Amino acid sequence: MNIFKDNNTAILIQAILCLKNDEECKALLEDILTEGEILAVSQRLEVARLLRKGTNYSAIAQTTGASTATISRVNRCVLYGTGGYETIFSRIDLEE
Repeated sequence: MNIFKDNNTAILIQAILCLKNDEECKALLEDILTEGEILAVSQRLEVARLLRKGTNYSAIAQTTGASTATISRVNRCVLYGTGGYETIFSRIDLEE
């Protein structure tokens, strides 16, 4: 099943795209996701950023608290995914 052919998913995408600023984005995220879900997604972004810098799994796990399974999954997406991580990293500065 392609989840992006689902009408509910299409509405979610439109909802995200219509947001105009940080405050609107924060409000939507708080309303639709749990604190744990927001933290998990944020953690994956940090894992991807560190992987792109060449940081090893052990250091990433220690720094982020992510499991090696999560790090491995994010790494597969960074290397072989649809390019979503690369798109955001090319548009926003996440480097320290």
